[in-house]
Amino acid sequence: MSTKSKTTSQLLKQNDEPISNTRRLKKKNLANIEEIESILHDLEIEPTNASNSGRRYCNCMARKHPLFEIAPNCLNCGKIICTKEGLQPCSFCGSDIIPSKDKEEIIKLLAREREDLLLSSPQPTSQPKSKKKIVVQVNKGEKFWEAQDRAFKEAEKELKKKEEALKEEQEDADLSNAQSRLETLLNYQETGAERMKIIDNAGDFELPTHTLWLTPEERALNLKKQQRLKKDEELERERKSRGERVVEMSIKDGKVSMVEKYVTKKQEQSEDEIKLQESINQKRAESSQNASSQVWDYDNDKLKWEKPIYFQTSDTLISSEEPIVNTKNRVQFAQEDAEELISTLIT
Repeated sequence: MSTKSKTTSQLLKQNDEPISNTRRLKKKNLANIEEIESILHDLEIEPTNASNSGRRYCNCMARKHPLFEIAPNCLNCGKIICTKEGLQPCSFCGSDIIPSKDKEEIIKLLAREREDLLLSSPQPTSQPKSKKKIVVQVNKGEKFWEAQDRAFKEAEKELKKKEEALKEEQEDADLSNAQSRLETLLNYQETGAERMKIIDNAGDFELPTHTLWLTPEERALNLKKQQRLKKDEELERERKSRGERVVEMSIKDGKVSMVEKYVTKKQEQSEDEIKLQESINQKRAESSQNASSQVWDYDNDKLKWEKPIYFQTSDTLISSEEPIVNTKNRVQFAQEDAEELISTLIT
């Protein structure tokens, strides 16, 4: 097989090709960025250079100079703008060629394009990492394939070492994640009770004393309970502020363990509360009995009333159970017509 040999100059040219391409791209990007910056500069400085002395006048109507493509004509008077006049107020009517809103949008678009060009500029390529070489020396009297087998074995050992190192790194990452998770859970377990504790003093002592459906006795009882709960809270606060604690000491297996506890002391119900509660319960029982006695009974109510009796025009009494006799004929016609009808039926 014939192989084409390459000279050092050709090899150097091949290596220089990507560098030259990157340089060209950089030059293009730099040229584009410079153009954008110059346009932005003109757009931002245009209002300041709006004096009559700095204006450029040309009436060629884009026949001598090329057409100004950004704003080819004035929107007010219609004059054709060439590149000589450029970005400036109209030389005929003096109005702005580009409205202020459009100018702001153009500035935003150009600034965004400049940022994109700066971000998309080619970064310097990183040099490839140097690969580790396995060097095997051929001993005296050793054959070539024996040295080759020894080199392959060393390469396999290196591969196994790399695989084990990767596995250890993965295991270490999983272990660190598990340990961090365990620490967060233990921290939450230690401080979770305090986080989940809800202190609602208003809800504890807010009793329905102002509802419309409570009796005066029930309102008085609720007020008594509210006062008692407030006293309990004040006593608990005073006890904790003084630092009083109840300590339990237990001796087990030759060890002494101390346990601190807060024993809450609640006040018992007063006699007034007990009396009010008993009177409320008694009234509730009486009201329930009265309500059950006031239920309408059909049979008892039926015995209170008598059957109705209907009277005629005469003095004779007729009970409602006797049937009413109708003496009038249902078919109404004269007596003569009836006799004729009977005679026709007989014949």
